[in-house]
Amino acid sequence: MKRSLYFFYIFLIIIIVIPKEKLYFAFESFLGEYHLFINNEDFSNRLFYVDINNGEVLLDNQEFAKIEHMRIAPWIILNRFTLTNIVFSPLFQNFFPGKIDSITLTYSLLDPLRIKIVGDGDFGHCSGSFDMIEHKMRVIFEATSQLRDYPLLVNKLHQEKEGLVYEQIF
Repeated sequence: MKRSLYFFYIFLIIIIVIPKEKLYFAFESFLGEYHLFINNEDFSNRLFYVDINNGEVLLDNQEFAKIEHMRIAPWIILNRFTLTNIVFSPLFQNFFPGKIDSITLTYSLLDPLRIKIVGDGDFGHCSGSFDMIEHKMRVIFEATSQLRDYPLLVNKLHQEKEGLVYEQIF
């Protein structure tokens, strides 16, 4: 009993002292390789997560999107990165949905080779995964009437048993 309390205490201390903002900056430098940059964000570091508010996303020095809120929750065994209220620039709304309510990326040590993706927005609901070995993203969209409002997105999807599927290799 005493050992399990010590283990829990050490685990809790590790979660609290993880440099959460550095995780965000590592993610931001990864996006920089694809000419995506996030500016003007405000950080709020909490004990178990970090909140990032009002990020402006630039693609090749043009406004791409605005993200109202991001949260990084590094809990070692289960890590989450949640983006809420993403609004795309009018220049890119033909290619992307006008507004995405939320996207959650989840990485678990129980499934270490995949990052799970769940999203909701003007297009409806989607879920999928990113395979870290093959660098392949697969997202399944529910066939909804809202999705038909984005013909350029629908053209990139193909029909399978689960729904409309988007696949991309990075």
